[in-house]
Amino acid sequence: MNIPYQPSTSLSAKISRKMLPLLARRNIHFTLDKPIVSFTFDDFPRSAITNGSDILEREGWRATFYVAAGLTGENNHHGKHFVSEDIPGLANRGHEIAGHTYTHVDCDRLGYAETLAEIKRNKEALAQMGYKGKIEHFAYPFGAANAKLKNGLQNKFRTLRGVTPGVHIGKADLNALKSTPLYSGSMVDNAMQTIKGLSNRPGWLILFAHDIRQTPSQWGCTPEEFSSAIKAVKQSGAQVLTVGAALDQLEAQHG
Repeated sequence: MNIPYQPSTSLSAKISRKMLPLLARRNIHFTLDKPIVSFTFDDFPRSAITNGSDILEREGWRATFYVAAGLTGENNHHGKHFVSEDIPGLANRGHEIAGHTYTHVDCDRLGYAETLAEIKRNKEALAQMGYKGKIEHFAYPFGAANAKLKNGLQNKFRTLRGVTPGVHIGKADLNALKSTPLYSGSMVDNAMQTIKGLSNRPGWLILFAHDIRQTPSQWGCTPEEFSSAIKAVKQSGAQVLTVGAALDQLEAQHG
């Protein structure tokens, strides 16, 4: 079993993460009468399909999958990961395929050129798996980024997503979209409260998870918790869209 990597917890790293949302922003401004929710999965283990996207499809909803192609077939702390045929299969069912780095490496530890090489390798690997679409959206592995990355990648992807929780109300930084974790226990409870709050204050909420199984990792949730989140989203009256479809709607309505 692989030992999970954790980004630096040094004081300088913590300060840098606190400052990052203020730097290299690419804002889109909007108003919403009806909330939008996007379900996303990172990396991703196969349980995100069997207990995630398959369940969403029953509601007529689709998700965004941020794929690190180097994890194909891996068995780690998230469980068994996707296999090659899962990628075109998800795309054919209307789910959105988005990018990570190939090896799920911490971008803040790499130079800019090395990060671009990882991204290029990831896109090429996805194409070899039979995915024929574009990769227009990217999530920083571990949410780790810096101002140079935000500036450099903004012309290569329509959106860049982090892991800072929150709802986009009135505006969103397309270089570091917020996303709220569906992690078992108190974090799922927090996400549920956030979902319920959408009814009174509509915004764009991005949810993310990794494994969905009865004994999840600390970065996953149980099938029951995931089903509860689906129920809460339905009760909120939110429109459920992939990240790309949500951005299409915001751009069409608000420029």
